[in-house]
Amino acid sequence: MKGNIFICLNRATYKGLIPKELEGKYARKVYDEEGEFVKLLPTTFEEVASDNRIKFGSVIQFKIGTRKYFVIELDCSWLGGEVSTLLDLGSKLNYPNNCLMTNSEAMELINSNKPKEEPL
Repeated sequence: MKGNIFICLNRATYKGLIPKELEGKYARKVYDEEGEFVKLLPTTFEEVASDNRIKFGSVIQFKIGTRKYFVIELDCSWLGGEVSTLLDLGSKLNYPNNCLMTNSEAMELINSNKPKEEPL
């Protein structure tokens, strides 16, 4: 299964905890010996990306100047409010900080910020 949305996270958000609205879908969970849910663990976007790399692939990292960015793919719902929550992460921030993107927009951002190859 492929995700339906890409987000370019700045370092602070990537290393920070996911919003409460995303916990039900993406937070790490603890189960007892019988397989019963016990609790949600505090979970960062970095951990979400690591947990979902088999489904969505690895995180793409790049720099613009000295600032590091992380592009991750997610499967989020408009109906469940998850997309709105992600949009709020980028509210009042300049592009590409916490910006939601389509596949083609994400590829364009990544490709335009690839490190330049050294001449031989």
